[in-house]
Amino acid sequence: MDRPLTSLSVPPSTLKALLRAGFETTNDLEGQDAEQLSKELSIPLSATQEVLTQRRSTHAAGPILTQPASKARASDERIPTYCGPIDKLLGGGLARGSVLEISGPPGTPKSGIAMGMVRRFVHCSDWEDEEVVFVDTQNMATPAALKKAIPNEAAQRRVLLHSLHTVTELICFVHAMSRMKKTRPKLGLVVLSDLHFPLQSTSSRKLSIPQKNAIFDGLKKAIATLSSSKVTIITTTQLGTKLLAADGSPANFDTGARAIMAPHMGTTYLPASNSYRIIMWPRAKDSGVFKILTAPSRKDAGKEEPYLIPPRRVLPVSPS
Repeated sequence: MDRPLTSLSVPPSTLKALLRAGFETTNDLEGQDAEQLSKELSIPLSATQEVLTQRRSTHAAGPILTQPASKARASDERIPTYCGPIDKLLGGGLARGSVLEISGPPGTPKSGIAMGMVRRFVHCSDWEDEEVVFVDTQNMATPAALKKAIPNEAAQRRVLLHSLHTVTELICFVHAMSRMKKTRPKLGLVVLSDLHFPLQSTSSRKLSIPQKNAIFDGLKKAIATLSSSKVTIITTTQLGTKLLAADGSPANFDTGARAIMAPHMGTTYLPASNSYRIIMWPRAKDSGVFKILTAPSRKDAGKEEPYLIPPRRVLPVSPS
């Protein structure tokens, strides 16, 4: 079974060398010779031998994990995000039919993590017939960007890009979401990238609080309907500054006693029973932590996993 290299028990120096050379999953190492790999990566032969040994052991277990097909569609099936720290927090990946929100300050690669999951989803033989809907609100997921991330044309055709930028477009899309599984029976994954953006537009400022609450309520119902059909959903949102009074209640610039950073979308648009909210919090230029804010099980809330971003790379990996 194909697995991210970040899931292997190898020293950080070995992992960095592999990632720097362009290896990302165990399948990427197919046909590699330990001695040749050692010379190519400038790491000890014993290190490459250990990597290839672990690769063989994970692939040997593959048929047991993926066969028969009826078991592969079981309710406990997990979809790896291929972001090592997040997969560790989620116990190996996101359970099918669950919802994952990834939030972080401006500049953190939230949408890149989501696209990485899409890339692996369409290349994995376990889900070779399933489709992905990728909703883009900031013109980041263009056809050219999709082609670069997923060069295989057959895999590209299984990803449907949908752009929306205004509140009206968001409302129309939310209405369509509930019926999406019926119109696209092969749908397996939905990505809602930077979902907060349409709600920051000039037109959205004219909305009353009850109107915004109605949008969130409709979105929550649509997400619940889709996820009940075993469609997995990823949302990304940015952190924004929230002013609080001394007693912790919402405040403005005149009455606020302190400020915190919190996800723009809040919590009301997610069904609590199957949603994970994870924040990416940098502590330095190339390192930080992922933290679970809320989860279906309260015991998981507050868990953290460190990450680092290797040189010349964008996406985070586990430091060990």
